[in-house]
Amino acid sequence: MRIECERRWFMSFNYKLYFSGFLIAVFLAGCAHPVSQKIREGLDPGISFESLVEDPSSFIGKRALFGGVIVVTRNIKDGTELEIVHKNIDSYGNLEGGDYSGGRFLFFNKGYLEPEIYSAGRKLIGVGKVTGQKLGKVGDYPYNFPVIEVEELHLLDDTTINPSYSAPYWSPWYRPYFYGPYWPYRYW
Repeated sequence: MRIECERRWFMSFNYKLYFSGFLIAVFLAGCAHPVSQKIREGLDPGISFESLVEDPSSFIGKRALFGGVIVVTRNIKDGTELEIVHKNIDSYGNLEGGDYSGGRFLFFNKGYLEPEIYSAGRKLIGVGKVTGQKLGKVGDYPYNFPVIEVEELHLLDDTTINPSYSAPYWSPWYRPYFYGPYWPYRYW
């Protein structure tokens, strides 16, 4: 009888240990950068987007990590061009909010990318080698786009970090202030 009792305790302890390990793994996976550590170590730290826009020819052949919001996806003869509005990337691999942009650039992918998936307004991060520049237009304005040939590309989720809610903690018994958030109307 005593052996059976000790065995049950041991099994429940193993269950708790495995479950705790699983939770820790899920938590750490949620904090992971979308681009692998191996690829990030091979990047040239001296490339800033501002310096790339000023003189793309001085960075040809160097690897860079940039991200932004897709403006347009064009499938051409040799592959797919993604026109991107640049946004800064934080240490977690998310794009920073706000209205700042250093300009536009092109990601070039040798294969086919579906324009419905890589549609305008989607956020992405990519790593690749700088291959030069391409003259194009933004509206009627002539623009020199730095071109980056893609090695790794990641679409980001369109989620907000801090969503806003209409009223705090709705409950029929909780009133956040004297009259409630929907006064003079009743909940029912």
